[in-house]
Amino acid sequence: MSRLKDSPTTALLDSASLPAAAPETDRVPPGLTVAIAGSDRMSNGALRALVDETGLVRKSEEWAWPNTVKLRNAQDVPDVVFLDLSAGMGSEFQFAQELSRLRPAVPIIACSNRNETNPEFLLEAMRSGIRDFLQKPFNRTEVHSLMRRLGEQCNTPMEKKAATGKLFVVLGTKGGVGTTTVAVNLAVQMARLPGKRSLLLDFSRPMGDVAALLDLEPSFQIRDALENVKRLDSTMLAGLLTPHKSGLQVLAGAARLDDWQEATAATIERILEIAQQEFDLVVMDLGAFYSPEWRSVLHRSELLLISEADLPGLAKLHKHLGALGNLRVDPSRVRLVINRWHRQDEEALRKIEGGMRLPVFARLPNSFKEVTEATVRGVPVARSGDPLAAAFEKIAVDLAGTRSGQYKKSLLGQFFSR
Repeated sequence: MSRLKDSPTTALLDSASLPAAAPETDRVPPGLTVAIAGSDRMSNGALRALVDETGLVRKSEEWAWPNTVKLRNAQDVPDVVFLDLSAGMGSEFQFAQELSRLRPAVPIIACSNRNETNPEFLLEAMRSGIRDFLQKPFNRTEVHSLMRRLGEQCNTPMEKKAATGKLFVVLGTKGGVGTTTVAVNLAVQMARLPGKRSLLLDFSRPMGDVAALLDLEPSFQIRDALENVKRLDSTMLAGLLTPHKSGLQVLAGAARLDDWQEATAATIERILEIAQQEFDLVVMDLGAFYSPEWRSVLHRSELLLISEADLPGLAKLHKHLGALGNLRVDPSRVRLVINRWHRQDEEALRKIEGGMRLPVFARLPNSFKEVTEATVRGVPVARSGDPLAAAFEKIAVDLAGTRSGQYKKSLLGQFFSR
């Protein structure tokens, strides 16, 4: 089987998640049902012979040309579809989309004379539902290996992994308080914790800035996860992520206003479920936007509420606390983080803590020069020797529940002592 080399879509196209085996009461004979679609009858016949000889197929058929096939419901779609792209008719992806619409979990294997590497082509293939590629002429060993993998997945019920990862939502009281800066630097510090797999989700609206702050050029964004959420699994999510040199994985934010069209409470929940299954620590940059539809997300997370200690910031903070109360968010899950903190802010903060009964969880010192330089360079703030970096280190350790001996100690006390 022809594999894609050094491509972000390799993991996506290797995902061949199949429905659970039918219950015994259905009396369905063992084995896969397979269809081979394409206009090249000789190629179709050769592939069908290789597939049948594996002994894993209950029924196989050839579709002379995809457009002649009438599909009405999921029962019309077999367990596996091989789709020949060699004719170059331009309608193959539309046909793949129709197959995925009727049966979202069906693995569609594209067959081509070339080893496809064009990123735009691969992205369109992924969005249409194609999961893997076979290069022609077909190799018996590769076809047999692929069929064994599909057969194993079909006949082995997948145990649902528990979503045990911790979720931290970073929410600003208003625009411009540094929410994304906090989310990025916190997530980077979490990625540096020993034995912790960390993920940063850019859910800031209308468009995200995480990729720019980390100097990343993502091939996929949140839109790709939302549009393919019915087929989304851990392998597909891994293929959508962009790695950062710190070890952090990033799901890049929206690049256009209409990227959020597929966002619903259900689609967001599905993305978070898989993220928390695969990662120990998940940081979500929510910007300054949320609504009642986000209630379930807020309820399952530790919420870092980012504010400044000036009058407008504290006024907004009061309103947000009221809104979160109306959404029945547990106050014990809310962590108040004061960004751009000065020592002269302490009097105002004492009044806030007394009047709103919300202790300040962390104070991030005002390091305008360091933050500006980091933003221009597209890097996190310095790891050591900088008070702001030290503050992020301590927040990461505290939230992750890491023992102090597992992380390098820093000069932290002056910024977190009362």
